[in-house]
Amino acid sequence: MKDITTSDDIRLLVETFYGRVHKDEVLGPIFNDIAQVDWEHHLPIMITFWESLLLKSRGYRRNALQPHLEVFQKVDFHPEQMARWLKLFDQTLDDCFEGSNAEKAKGWARGIAHNLQKHIVMQGNIVGLQIQERE
Repeated sequence: MKDITTSDDIRLLVETFYGRVHKDEVLGPIFNDIAQVDWEHHLPIMITFWESLLLKSRGYRRNALQPHLEVFQKVDFHPEQMARWLKLFDQTLDDCFEGSNAEKAKGWARGIAHNLQKHIVMQGNIVGLQIQERE
């Protein structure tokens, strides 16, 4: 396996990960039914987002937090949902890549999860308060 070094690598990561999320019994209903994600539109945005973090591109210019907060105004947040997101993300990375950027991606994901959970708590729509660690 190789590390994440190109846009094609980011595309593989994002498409594989969100393919798993789309079908997941815990996360799928949130993304598909509640958020009603338009996957054809969403995936290029996520590719650009991860390229900005891991490849230092400058293409991402959105507020990544706001759409997530809007979803959790419609459904209660449970820490198990975030733990599941992190687990699927880590599994995708472990299945497809190894190296420093793959490890950085895991670190970024944890930071994103922590920040999102902090803002959801401030919004007041959470059941439980701890982000579960990677298994």
